[in-house]
Amino acid sequence: MCERNWGTALASTGVKPMRDPSLRIIYLDTNLWNRLLEQNIDPTRLLEELKLNNANLAISGHTVYELAKTFRRSPDKAKKLFHYVRKYVDAGIIFARDNMEQLHGEVEALMKGASTVVAFYAPDGVEYNKLQEEVAKLSEGIVDEQALQFMTNRQQFAQGTRAAQKTHLDGKPETTDQLKSVPDAQFPAWLGNEVVSESGIGLLVGHLLRMYSDIPLGTAKQVAQPLLQIPPSRISKGLVRADLYYNWRCASRGSNPSDLLDDIYHVLNASYCDIYATAEVGQDNYASLLLDPWTKVAIYDSKTAVDEWLLALAGAKATIAS
Repeated sequence: MCERNWGTALASTGVKPMRDPSLRIIYLDTNLWNRLLEQNIDPTRLLEELKLNNANLAISGHTVYELAKTFRRSPDKAKKLFHYVRKYVDAGIIFARDNMEQLHGEVEALMKGASTVVAFYAPDGVEYNKLQEEVAKLSEGIVDEQALQFMTNRQQFAQGTRAAQKTHLDGKPETTDQLKSVPDAQFPAWLGNEVVSESGIGLLVGHLLRMYSDIPLGTAKQVAQPLLQIPPSRISKGLVRADLYYNWRCASRGSNPSDLLDDIYHVLNASYCDIYATAEVGQDNYASLLLDPWTKVAIYDSKTAVDEWLLALAGAKATIAS
């Protein structure tokens, strides 16, 4: 959780938006980093080909820690995976900010009247250096206490949220019945209306209250309402859509999968990227509902070579040379 003090939250970070508006940014789900390794795709060549097509790959801190879970199952494989990922990070691929950092960026842009949101870290900045250091340690098989604690906390958070959600709905039969009454076919339209409703505003207020330690409730409401109404606020709307989807799915299906929360987190992490790419077919059911239309959802077909598939997403006219 990214907790901030509201009194100082709007001070300038000194970090400028680090992206060319014409650059196509492709955010990879963890399963695609594994596919790249498994298919022995050359990082230098792939990045060069992407650059020729004005595209780049994106990673996040959450992705790194999710990949680090591999150490629990296969330490040797994990070391190989991070040795491979390190080549991309050292080459300066895009580093997406945490979801709550992106939300803070939207709040900052709203309060300052800025036309852009800082959603990525500068490649020569402190945070990017920390990413490189963390990936370097993991590539050597060094899993420190911070990484272990993060993995444990994420697992406990997901389990606790899943259980609490079911208990919450079980205790509110009227709410559960209302959610159940929304059929699958009508859910997208219902979701669009609900995001900007009082219910949607209340959900975003909850995120703001958890993020800013001392923000008054009235101020949170005054910030939440315009955030959900202006087009640039991608993560604000995404967080509310995700909450509504999670509630609706739990009510409709009786429970949610244990890994759904982490999958949703990855999807939202790509809010300021052009493409969210994954090999998880099941995400096709909801990813596009959570993201704004300008972020395309791409599901890897597992038939085409993954580098050729990524280049096609980037708009390459020819497949990568052998």
